[in-house]
Amino acid sequence: MGDIKVRRYIEGDEATICAVVKKDVLKENIKDYSKEAIEDLLRTHNEDLIKKRAEDFHVYVLTDEEEIVGVGMIGPYWGSLTESSFFTIFIDPDYKGQGLGRKIIETLEQDEYYKRADRVEIPASITAVEFYKHFGWGFKKFGNIVDDEGIYRMEKFPKLNHDNVDKNQYNMRPYIENQYHNYKEFVYQTKKEAYQKYVEEYFGTWNEEEQRNYFEDFINTVKKDAYIIQLNGKDIGFYNGKTLEDGSYEIGNVCIISEYQGKGIGTQVLKDILQLHKNQDIHIQYFKQNPVGKLYKELGFIPNGKTKYHYKMIKRK
Repeated sequence: MGDIKVRRYIEGDEATICAVVKKDVLKENIKDYSKEAIEDLLRTHNEDLIKKRAEDFHVYVLTDEEEIVGVGMIGPYWGSLTESSFFTIFIDPDYKGQGLGRKIIETLEQDEYYKRADRVEIPASITAVEFYKHFGWGFKKFGNIVDDEGIYRMEKFPKLNHDNVDKNQYNMRPYIENQYHNYKEFVYQTKKEAYQKYVEEYFGTWNEEEQRNYFEDFINTVKKDAYIIQLNGKDIGFYNGKTLEDGSYEIGNVCIISEYQGKGIGTQVLKDILQLHKNQDIHIQYFKQNPVGKLYKELGFIPNGKTKYHYKMIKRK
């Protein structure tokens, strides 16, 4: 690495900025997103977008011997005079691990849009969440659950405090299967740990082959509506749920590995899900032997029938 410098965007930078974005996305973000999501991101982050953002925001580039190797932007949050937002933060992968990420964040945090703001937001990619947490950025309320675009909302309050990170704040990341991530075995073992004793009580044994076959059908059915629960970068649980044809919402599984049980994380996950879907009736069911029904009652669920092995409950909107 040569002498890295920071300067403001000048007209004509957009082509090189797009090249850095593309290189970073295809090396790093591709690990955490589908092929379709990556293609969409690259299609939208074109030269016209960079030019338009340069008109509205303050755009900074990092250069090595005049070659652009990083970019970051800051501007008003939807035109607000008291809130700001970061945008389009990317580093050439060949320069990762050399402090350029820190350099661009520190540059943006010295900008007037940052210093004047009561609150600053980052629309963070799944890939970048842990990076931003390292610099004191915390999740926006319910921003711990990724949105439909694969984005987390993270924030800081410059005039109030520097560090917005709650070490006990979980986050969810969409379940994905690719060459970089294989969550299938983790989910299987997590569900097995949660439900094996109930299955054995009903059927006398846990037939590994049968359960593997059941699980294969299960994960293929729910994987588009499934999430890995994480805490400080560690996979600690699994969640799935979906909106039904009648418009109500069904909570499938909320499973936390034993090491992290008893810390209130599962309960907080449930509370956040209830808040997110407060305008829908919410269904849930559980094994009859499972004492979790008491918790569901405390959260506002009422009985709604039963099956041979499960009790059903519903929380009305």
